[in-house]
Amino acid sequence: MTAADLLAGGRWDGFDTVVIATGSRPARRELPDGPPVFDVREAALLAAAPPPELRGTVVVRDDQGGWAAASLAEQLARQGAQVHLVTPVAALFPQITTYSRLGLTARLGELGFHARLLREVSGATGQTVRLRDTLSGRHESLTGVTAVVDAGRPSAVDDLHRALERANGAPTVLIAGDANAPRTLLEAVYEGRMTGTFHTESTHAATLLQAAAPH
Repeated sequence: MTAADLLAGGRWDGFDTVVIATGSRPARRELPDGPPVFDVREAALLAAAPPPELRGTVVVRDDQGGWAAASLAEQLARQGAQVHLVTPVAALFPQITTYSRLGLTARLGELGFHARLLREVSGATGQTVRLRDTLSGRHESLTGVTAVVDAGRPSAVDDLHRALERANGAPTVLIAGDANAPRTLLEAVYEGRMTGTFHTESTHAATLLQAAAPH
């Protein structure tokens, strides 16, 4: 669907309101001279039966500290991969609740998981991935890396929203979930609920006012 579809004369002309919930696209920071990079969506689809690259030594780049990186790290480790999680923050999976994290870290420890806190990927050559200490700036290397999973911050799929904002005669646009700003499922469900509730109420009120208007 494009903005032209929703404007006057388009195939969806006639709608008063459009709710945009187009979600987000995962991060994918390529390493042109290094190992192959998978975004979280690709890695999740492959995790049940991963290709050889995801069964070797895998670096998971985690900028968010949530379940996306944690669940992929655990699943790939269970499939035989040597997983190194690289995160620029000082805590392991800070967005996961304490009690869930206790069980998670115990399982990861049994699987030979490696956590590299206060580190960021600075580059790669062949199967060597270079890391930078975010405190000291010192560099270190991981060798034999067969794949990198990028669990960085996703970006909003808001192209349609932006196009309608710039157009004349566009219908009212409401936006919910990751199309507004990538966050968690809780915010997406809440915003969807609020959008539907308040839009329904405002439409009903407008109908009542129209009915009550003098003829």
